[in-house]
Amino acid sequence: MFCKSTLVRYGVLFCLCSDPATGVSTAQELTETFVSKGITVRVGGYSPIRAEMSDESDLIEEPPADADGGRFGALQISESLWGFYLVESEDGAMQELWVDSNQDRKVTVDEKIEWSPQERGGLTMYSGSAEVDLGGEKRGTLNLYRFDPNDPRRKQLASTLLYYSDFGYQYDFKLDGKEFSTAVSGSPAEGTRLRVDRDGNGRFSSRFETLSVGTPFNITGSSWVFESTELGLRLSRSDTPVEQLPLPPDLRPGKKALEFTATTMTGKEIQFPGAFRGRVVMLDFWATWCGPCIGEIPHMKEAYANWHEQGFDILGISFDQEGAGERVTKFLEEKEIVWEQIFEGKGWQTSLGMQHDVSGIPFVLLVDGDTGEILADASSLRGDGLSAYVGEVLKKKAGKPSDDAKPQDR
Repeated sequence: MFCKSTLVRYGVLFCLCSDPATGVSTAQELTETFVSKGITVRVGGYSPIRAEMSDESDLIEEPPADADGGRFGALQISESLWGFYLVESEDGAMQELWVDSNQDRKVTVDEKIEWSPQERGGLTMYSGSAEVDLGGEKRGTLNLYRFDPNDPRRKQLASTLLYYSDFGYQYDFKLDGKEFSTAVSGSPAEGTRLRVDRDGNGRFSSRFETLSVGTPFNITGSSWVFESTELGLRLSRSDTPVEQLPLPPDLRPGKKALEFTATTMTGKEIQFPGAFRGRVVMLDFWATWCGPCIGEIPHMKEAYANWHEQGFDILGISFDQEGAGERVTKFLEEKEIVWEQIFEGKGWQTSLGMQHDVSGIPFVLLVDGDTGEILADASSLRGDGLSAYVGEVLKKKAGKPSDDAKPQDR
């Protein structure tokens, strides 16, 4: 394979490589845009990096003037290092932070960052941002934070500064006539995960809309691969063909629910949603180890008691692990949960969870057993308003005015 042109960093990457045997282009144009700040929101989160502090440093030769008793540390993104200097009082109530943003081994007044305290969940933490020199006339933002060093709940972080990159790159590309976009924090490397909103709904599926640098993928009918090179990210046809990845299921209200057949813990075979004709049913993906799931049980029991006789059902799908069958059964008995449950003992690999692309629990859907239409999702089905909401749905389904139907007397 040979290349007709050179990769251009920080702009359009014209990867026009051809197979010498066929002359067919094997690489794809990829437009790269540097983002100096705010990439964390685009990529959907961050993974904090730990910087341990000590009394000495090879990166800073001159601490800031009039600042003593501080400790040194290093911030590293890829192969780049920036030294920092932190001064704090013994009680941790006063902190000042400098970052050697231009890597000249000395810290000046203008490199002192705004480092302010705040309360989060009962924890005191300092946070701020530093703009660092990345070379090539580019500057990027690093977000930093530190917990109160005297807080016993964060004792293991007493000598640690946490940080992450808020700069990165956006990549726009076209595959088989379809346009896509993705973004990365920092610089892409082998294994970097790339989120691609394939269906344009503004949400990202970890299973169906996440690609990985170095791993072949197929989202349009052809197999491609992102590769990390010294000159930047490259997109080319894969020598290894892979099956096309299906789109994530569209489980918004108004869409059709997914059909499935499963056997419950009582041995009952259920064909969904047909087994619930004439009724509405709430699918509840949960686990005995899930605190928020357990917190919803009282609301679900109330709705079930009020409306079961008038057409409301619940079908639970447990995300508990292999060997947890007895624990699930005991849990159901203790909580007096009487609706049917499906338990496979596969945890996050539960087949119905995979089918529904569940990446977090509790995950709930309300479905009309006659039409198979999804009537509501978690935005309407959580909290103490569940029973009232279900009642309104049943009234609408029965074609009754709002005041006609009453909760079942208990």
